[in-house]
Amino acid sequence: MYCTKCGRENEEGVKFCSHCGAMMEANIMPAEAAPEAAPFLQSGPPDVPEQPEVFAQPETSVQPEAFAQPETSVQPEVSVQPETSEQSEAPEQPKAPEQPKATEQPWMTSQPNVVEQSWLGGQTVGAATVQMPNVAQINVPPVQMPNVAQTNVPPVQMGQMPSMQGQAPMQSGQMPPMGQPPVQNGQMPPMGQAPMQSGQMPPMGQMPMQSGQMPPMGQMPMQGGQVPPMNGQRPSMPYSAVPPANPVQKKGNGAVKAIVGIIIALLVVGVGAVAFLFINKNSQEKKLQNQLEAAANYMVDGSYEEAVAAYLEILEKNPESSEAIDGLTDTYIKWAERYAKDENYEEAISILQGADDHAKSKTIKKKISEYEDALAAMNQKGFTDADLIFRDGTYELTIELNHAFIVRPSGSYYTAYADASYDYDEYGEYETNRGLKLGDSLEDYLKLYEVEQGYSAWELYSGDNNEYTSFAAYEGQLPSDMYESYNNVWLDIGFSKENGEWRALTDMEIKETWFCDAPLYDYEEVVVFAVNFDKQGEISGLSLEHFSYDEGWVEWQGWDSSDGGNDDNGNGDFGYTGNKEEFTDEDLYFTNGTDWVEISLNHSFIVYSNGSQILSYVDADYATSEDLYKTNRGLEIGMQLEDYRDLYSVEPGYAVWELFRGENNEYTSFAEYTGQSPADMYDGTYNNAWLDIGFCKENGEWRAMYDYEVRDTWFCEADLNDYEEVVVFAVNLDQWGEIRGLSLEHFSYDDGWVEWQGWAD
Repeated sequence: MYCTKCGRENEEGVKFCSHCGAMMEANIMPAEAAPEAAPFLQSGPPDVPEQPEVFAQPETSVQPEAFAQPETSVQPEVSVQPETSEQSEAPEQPKAPEQPKATEQPWMTSQPNVVEQSWLGGQTVGAATVQMPNVAQINVPPVQMPNVAQTNVPPVQMGQMPSMQGQAPMQSGQMPPMGQPPVQNGQMPPMGQAPMQSGQMPPMGQMPMQSGQMPPMGQMPMQGGQVPPMNGQRPSMPYSAVPPANPVQKKGNGAVKAIVGIIIALLVVGVGAVAFLFINKNSQEKKLQNQLEAAANYMVDGSYEEAVAAYLEILEKNPESSEAIDGLTDTYIKWAERYAKDENYEEAISILQGADDHAKSKTIKKKISEYEDALAAMNQKGFTDADLIFRDGTYELTIELNHAFIVRPSGSYYTAYADASYDYDEYGEYETNRGLKLGDSLEDYLKLYEVEQGYSAWELYSGDNNEYTSFAAYEGQLPSDMYESYNNVWLDIGFSKENGEWRALTDMEIKETWFCDAPLYDYEEVVVFAVNFDKQGEISGLSLEHFSYDEGWVEWQGWDSSDGGNDDNGNGDFGYTGNKEEFTDEDLYFTNGTDWVEISLNHSFIVYSNGSQILSYVDADYATSEDLYKTNRGLEIGMQLEDYRDLYSVEPGYAVWELFRGENNEYTSFAEYTGQSPADMYDGTYNNAWLDIGFCKENGEWRAMYDYEVRDTWFCEADLNDYEEVVVFAVNLDQWGEIRGLSLEHFSYDDGWVEWQGWAD
């Protein structure tokens, strides 16, 4: 006969299975039907260990490995359950002895920890499939169980014992009828098998253990998952591989501990977060401070573009940083001031107008307004295209190139140089763009146009019909002073446009352009603005001449020196007749009897009463001689100023005083030559006086230089591309007018000359 529960073969006629103790029935189960009757035996050990005394805890998984369990104390005995009529008398169970510690076997580390415990005290570990006799595909070794009488006490739901004898299995862990195979998914396994997880019922005859498990009938539940011995037998092995049952906890302790744990965890996280934020904030502040210092250093060093970029980088991440905003604003201000101090207000305004929006707009706009006012004031000193405009109420007239506009009390007229046409009747008493008008005084003119000595000249008329015109230097005279010798007087200022910018003309340039005596290629576009005064100093006429300095202007002016039209030598006149005696290459020679020396380029030659010296600008090499040389024209030491004038045509406008003062004559300055005698220059201000003339070579020809050109080349104030080859010839005079020194400087006006002179600073 085969047991319907375990599928094993028994002798014919037995009532209980000798293997599992289940009641035998009349049917005989073939070996091949066993797997179907007990499907949980087909795939190795069941999901939970077959512990007859330990029931699976809810939601508790089986240990993945076999670990040795600590020893547990022997459990006290409990009273035996009363027998029913259908139960056989069960022998009284002895106390379970202390179990020895289990020895951990190597094979246990890689096998599933499922322990099958029989009621006879023996245990086997389901680590490998065991071949059982007459049972197909069973991987759980047989367990010898004693005959245990069935009880008729039905379990209650949720872990209680269901009714026996043919009743259908109950839901939620109820006991199936005897003799039927267990049903998976929470139903009760057959008797003698280990309880199933998730609320399955233990074998019959056991009481539920702690946490819902059922101990064997008549026994007390054991702590630590141990099972007492059955029928006086002791287990052959300790139950060390069985995980201990969860200890009983007091109601509510778990929840309190969980809440306390959560609070502690939150506190730890909070403290960590605060610490992180604090550290991160300090790190960010330190980084910001380093960036601000770097930007400030750029500004101090004058690297304004780098400073602006550094501040903008800061403001990109910290748009509210007041330090960065202030630094950016200060950078733009200092950047603009770099140009403003050189009166380049246009560039200063351009920088401020391009300031980033992060800069303080009020501060920037205020500075722009200041520079605009300064620019307007500066333009009053110079001349701009706006000064070509005259106004009459709401009407305005711009004086175009090669035109003139004359304003008189009787009316104004506009003249074209090309065809001598003019408009007269349609113009009234216009005023200039700066507001100068008829009836104003000399003081108004001086104030509005910054009239200064050296840049203004008196234009004087004499003769019965004012046919003679001459120029005199303006030295602060009043119009009444000029009317003592002349019939009509105008005070002129002039400007020329170079590279798109207007510059003031010197008084000599005004005269030269007006009389067409300057080389025609020296000027492109010229303006001469003249104001006519009566004897009382009231403005009686305005005139603006705007012309190209070319053949057209020469033809328009029509000056003919033969008729004395521009050669009146009245009081205060420059007395210009032109430098008739041109300079040639022969003037570079000095002689001494039959000996001679040529002053080559980038050399100088100096003759004093005690000898002569030639000097090289390139390497400062020099040679001296006791011989007294004279010029090729015959000028020599001991002659007088008059000899110098006659031999070299020394005239005002082309000669300039070179003056020295100080204990060692260390201070040098220039003064205009107006015919003064040397005694006038030795008035206690100067210790030494030279009278200089100059020449420059252009296109292979020498031309006389104006007095200001001599000064500018000597002091390295002229543009280096204005001259190629220059000669400055100077004569040293004592206070009685006797010549005591000769000097000729022949140089290239380039960086070498600037370095040699050292005047650049």
